[in-house]
Amino acid sequence: MTALWLFLVFVLLPASTGAADAQCPDEKTLSRNARIALVAAQKQINENNPSNARQTLLKFNQEYPDENHPYVAYTLANLLVEKDLLSQALAQYQKTIDMCEGYAPAWQNMGKICFDLKKFNQAALAMEKTYELTGRKNHLLLFHAAVAHISDKKSEKALNHLQFLTSGKAGPPEAGWVKLMAQLSIEQQQTKKAIAIVENLLDKKNPDACLFRVAANLYLHMNKYRKAAEALSVYGMLCPLAIAEQTLLADLYNNLGIPFKAALHYEKVIEKKSEKKTYERLASAWLEACKPEKAMRAAEQGLKIHPKSQALWKIKAWIHYDNKEFHKASQAFLQACVLKKSDSKSLFMHGLCACKAGRHEIAKKALEKASCHSRYKKQALALIRQMEQGAGKS
Repeated sequence: MTALWLFLVFVLLPASTGAADAQCPDEKTLSRNARIALVAAQKQINENNPSNARQTLLKFNQEYPDENHPYVAYTLANLLVEKDLLSQALAQYQKTIDMCEGYAPAWQNMGKICFDLKKFNQAALAMEKTYELTGRKNHLLLFHAAVAHISDKKSEKALNHLQFLTSGKAGPPEAGWVKLMAQLSIEQQQTKKAIAIVENLLDKKNPDACLFRVAANLYLHMNKYRKAAEALSVYGMLCPLAIAEQTLLADLYNNLGIPFKAALHYEKVIEKKSEKKTYERLASAWLEACKPEKAMRAAEQGLKIHPKSQALWKIKAWIHYDNKEFHKASQAFLQACVLKKSDSKSLFMHGLCACKAGRHEIAKKALEKASCHSRYKKQALALIRQMEQGAGKS
């Protein structure tokens, strides 16, 4: 969460707010007693004795309750913040505002204190007021208001602020603002508006690399997988992809029917993390890309680490089958059957390959088991009869 900050200013002279509708307390309205108390407190602050300064102003309030002044309340509030007396500080900031509604530093500090006290709605309103009073120039204040609205579970209000901040009307946005805007847009199902904002930012000269990552995420939630892959690919050219991002890009290419590119990215994932499912997807992608040698290499490498991967044994089996290496294919299909006894297809293929390899006894046993499955009953029994007829002739 982005940090908020305080204007802990212990001065008598008003600071410029830079906006016509903002105002500072009138120093001329300070009573003699209030001025004496503030000067004494300022001296104690300069002497690094804030505790005495705090007591000086508290004593003044007790002795002269009718002579309170915005500067007294504001300075006391800041001293209470330093002591971590946040609730008391909040009361003093409120008094400051009650006496001088246009004093922006008091509003901003009140916003920070409210946030720390988990009074998020009040914090958001205070930050919005500060933003207005300071001429809508410090856009970070509006972002802080958005953060407070999010904490108050009012994402719609936060999104309105973030859409403005990222629209370009407030100048070049911070990367964090765009990311948060996109995240909320997905939650609020406003991805069309969000992607329009992001695409507009991408059209600018030298766009931030993170915008491509944000765009990819938005396209993904809009089911625009090709655009998501394109955006993530560009992001990968500009920044190193994390394992999850590299995997996502590979999966996107796989689902788009571009297995060659998918395989290249799965290989990069395996360099960092050799998970079973990644080897399975890699081998499958190479096979789909008509690269059986690379598919076999991936399957064999994967089986060294994950010998119980049924998917890898099946890929290996099919490559052997296509190469007419029926004995090897039969053995690989057998391993697939052992790992998943309900896999009737691998069981049938084990028998078929054993038959083609001339291992009729093994084939017969496998095919008899396969014939118990309705899907392969007819084919399995036909092969058994064929082998029996062949044996009778010989």
